Amino acid sequence: MRVLVSVIAGTLAFPVWPADLPAMPLTVIHDAGGVPIAPDLRREASPAPRPVSPGPAAVTRAAVSFPVVSTRAGPGRLLHNPLPARLPGGPGQPIFIVGDDAPSQQWLQRNLQALHDMGARGIVAAVRSPADLERLRIATGLPMVPMPADDLLEAAGIFVWPVLIAADGSISQ
Repeated sequence: MRVLVSVIAGTLAFPVWPADLPAMPLTVIHDAGGVPIAPDLRREASPAPRPVSPGPAAVTRAAVSFPVVSTRAGPGRLLHNPLPARLPGGPGQPIFIVGDDAPSQQWLQRNLQALHDMGARGIVAAVRSPADLERLRIATGLPMVPMPADDLLEAAGIFVWPVLIAADGSISQ
């Protein structure tokens, strides 16, 4: 990942934004090098499954390879809930990170209305197939992109999901 904020900005750049929301400038909060993925995340979350390409899990301009796996994080509980802002300046937009696991699905259902109300965008950090991703999208009606979240979670100082990273960078479960 070239610039971690590309992940955040890309997640937020869905063309499904309400027209009355002002555009917000981007702030680089972490740069780990690598390939930028923002162009992949700018595509609208559509109900049709995205094509699958062979090879290791990676986000490319052509497709997302499944399964999507985050190797340094997983389902769990925050020891302190909420946590103060750990991402300087915050993402500017609420972002949630989930997996396709029972704790994440329960968390999504418990917090669904609040996530819709705040205009949160999601990252699915672990999902087996395009069909599983689509099931999550349909069940919630929330925009979500499949991608490993290890770098973002590590920058935030946490290694569990489901979590919500608020616009100011505070983290809660």
